[in-house]
Amino acid sequence: MSAIYYFFTLALILLHFAAVSALLSRWVQSFHVARAGGILAFTLACFFIEHFQGLGKLGWLWPISTAGSLAVLWWNRDRLKADRFIRAELVFWVFVAYGLVWKWIFPSIYPTSERITDLFFITNYLPGATLPPPDHWFPQRVFDYYYAFQHYGAALMGRIFNLSPGLSYNFAMPLLMGMTVALTWDFGGRFIRHTGWKVLLVATLIIGGTGATPFVHLVRSADAGAWGESNNRMWGSARFIGLYDHDQTNTEIGRKLFLSQPISPGFERRELPMEGFGYQYFLGDYHPPLGGFFLLALALALIGMLEKGVGNRRANTALLAFSVPVTIATNTWIFPLQALLVAGWAIWRTRDKKRTEPSVTDTDWPALIAGGLVSFILLYPFLAGFAAKSLATPFKIVPWDDHTPWRQFLAQHWPMLLMIGIGMVRSETRRLATYFALAFGAMLFVSEFIFVDDPSGGKYERTNTTMKWWGWIWTGALISLGGILLGSPSRAIRWVVGISLAITCYYIVDVGNYIYYSAFQGEGSRDKGKLYAHATYTNDDTARDMFRYLNTAPDGVVMENLYTDAFNDGTVYAIFAVKPSLLGWPSHLMTWHGNVPEAWIVRDGIRSFYAGTLPDARTWLLAHDVRYIVWNAKDTANTAAWSKWQQEIGSSYAWLNFSQAGQPPVGFWVRRR
Repeated sequence: MSAIYYFFTLALILLHFAAVSALLSRWVQSFHVARAGGILAFTLACFFIEHFQGLGKLGWLWPISTAGSLAVLWWNRDRLKADRFIRAELVFWVFVAYGLVWKWIFPSIYPTSERITDLFFITNYLPGATLPPPDHWFPQRVFDYYYAFQHYGAALMGRIFNLSPGLSYNFAMPLLMGMTVALTWDFGGRFIRHTGWKVLLVATLIIGGTGATPFVHLVRSADAGAWGESNNRMWGSARFIGLYDHDQTNTEIGRKLFLSQPISPGFERRELPMEGFGYQYFLGDYHPPLGGFFLLALALALIGMLEKGVGNRRANTALLAFSVPVTIATNTWIFPLQALLVAGWAIWRTRDKKRTEPSVTDTDWPALIAGGLVSFILLYPFLAGFAAKSLATPFKIVPWDDHTPWRQFLAQHWPMLLMIGIGMVRSETRRLATYFALAFGAMLFVSEFIFVDDPSGGKYERTNTTMKWWGWIWTGALISLGGILLGSPSRAIRWVVGISLAITCYYIVDVGNYIYYSAFQGEGSRDKGKLYAHATYTNDDTARDMFRYLNTAPDGVVMENLYTDAFNDGTVYAIFAVKPSLLGWPSHLMTWHGNVPEAWIVRDGIRSFYAGTLPDARTWLLAHDVRYIVWNAKDTANTAAWSKWQQEIGSSYAWLNFSQAGQPPVGFWVRRR
């Protein structure tokens, strides 16, 4: 029954996406760009409105919007048939399906990487409160300190279609990534005549290999027929520099290539990851880089349309500029890169207009300014609070010791450097390849000399910067230069670029091994197809019943044991029930909020309670407005504490037991009214 529900829910969502594409393609003559631009504009408009008045639950809307979507498709049926609309939709659905395969095999959300924090961001928006919403990890404050626009979009979809938090997460991710791949397909189609080269471009993007992929296999000799080794090779291509090259290398050639360079005594090799688009399928995080890749692909697709003279020039130019400010609320790290990419192209196009047709290449500056201005206005209510809460993270010069070792730099980036080099000397498509080569080449160069000074230090000094910037630069260069050069009139250039991209696609072997072994040994062996995302916990019958109870219980603050300061299960009951937790991960709150001494005080109180040592616990719980106290299977080790609190807080909290007869108590204390 769950599979039937998933199918029809996804079909409803895709019907709405199709209607947006059909309607807006009258003005934006690309179904893929119309879909992406329309959903972006609708989501940002709602984001603006809800800063003045929260719209609450929106489940009443989908029957009306479904009828409207069907009407749009029916009224436009003749035009859509002539424009091969169904073919475009099928292409998009295939790309969404690829992401759904990953989520079907790996649906669970638990404390690894950023899955829990991303789900927490979504649940802040699910109740539909006026923005900024209450912070479910710090109830006395509001959620105004993070660039979480894409999480708002996932929650908006969840509110309209009555989705659970986990299902909102697991549907939003393949949909957002599917739109990004469809935009890449659209851009490639402007320049590539042969379908095979276009398939290679998209395959390179979604498979997720990098220049380091062949070196991952070269520097290490090990049995790939095991889950642990297949997992290592999955992250090795993205996290090669300073991690895989150092910790996993065991071959003579690997040691000569990457470990023979002298380093200063006591110096830690810097971890410099490059997490591109395709790597995100494996990572499983619905994290801001996804939105950044989407906005990048949208901008490139629009540039492709403008260069080819497709559609309404003014509308396309305005939408291009519209994409730039949205990066602030989506992934602030890449705002300067997106701004430079779009502004640089506009200036380059104006400079080149005398060499080509002015009607095609001249920049519509009024439309460009208007599009950016409208986007800024819609974001202004968000920016008013966000700017005041953002932490100081200045740009700084990279110290000499922190520069990337040149051998590792070449190993990681050689396909991009090859495309940049060819683009510098080839004036493909009205010199567009030259512009992209200069733009992405300059960004890569700057990233080696400038970094964002965030709270990280030591071997992680540049980690966040390279992770965010290199992945975006690689993805942008792949889409733009890959799309143009694979469509080059020169057969030699097509094959040189094609072979280099095909080499990175060897990563498909690692992907296949990882999925195969995970399906039988890892997470996928028990959780496959459980898109509600909490199977890691609810495969246990007692925990499942507790999740169900809390999900339907009245709203209130939930207290759970905080075993560590981050990456623990201490908030999962509250998150999946869309209820505020007394306290989330305090180390993350410190990063987001800055100095939060009260968080550490509350953390100590929580730990004292579960240790059975909190003085006057009943008064403390009532003072913090705790309504539900979770006592799960991990907490049963301290039965003395349970017995103590059952006596001391019983006058204000009733015990609700979920454990089997004769087993230690597991359940909730629920505040009496």
